[in-house]
Amino acid sequence: MWTFQLWRTAPDCLVNDRSNPAPTDRRLDSTEGELARKASGLVAVLSTDLFFGMRIRTSLRQLGYAVAIAQDVAMFSRHLQNGDQRAALGIVDFNFPVDWEAVKETLKVGVPILAFGPHKDVEGFRAAKRAGVARVVANGEFSRSLPDLARRYATKSD
Repeated sequence: MWTFQLWRTAPDCLVNDRSNPAPTDRRLDSTEGELARKASGLVAVLSTDLFFGMRIRTSLRQLGYAVAIAQDVAMFSRHLQNGDQRAALGIVDFNFPVDWEAVKETLKVGVPILAFGPHKDVEGFRAAKRAGVARVVANGEFSRSLPDLARRYATKSD
């Protein structure tokens, strides 16, 4: 947990270094938007764990997806809508507290949402299912099966 706090307090110039992009809460710039259109699609990720977010990004980029990571539901919702181009998939990390009511509102966009979290967090699994996410899996399953889950649940780009 302390490494996350150190990362969050890093100077903004380190977090937004264009030569080594890090996940930040921001709109996609035109280059990234173009990448999302050329790729298999955009995957929006709601996670406050920046290090694991980078692992997700690396894995999905190998499948041809552009990835936008948000640390709050409002930014996650904007990434799902992505202007005139909807995201192909949304992923919610509930290893940290999640406002499931707000996530439920993002489902109105029509993008399938996957959620993952600790296998012992029974209430987290129930809350995700009540919110209406397409699939809820434990952390281990998510780590092992991310490529398969993305292929199965992501909407196909035009």
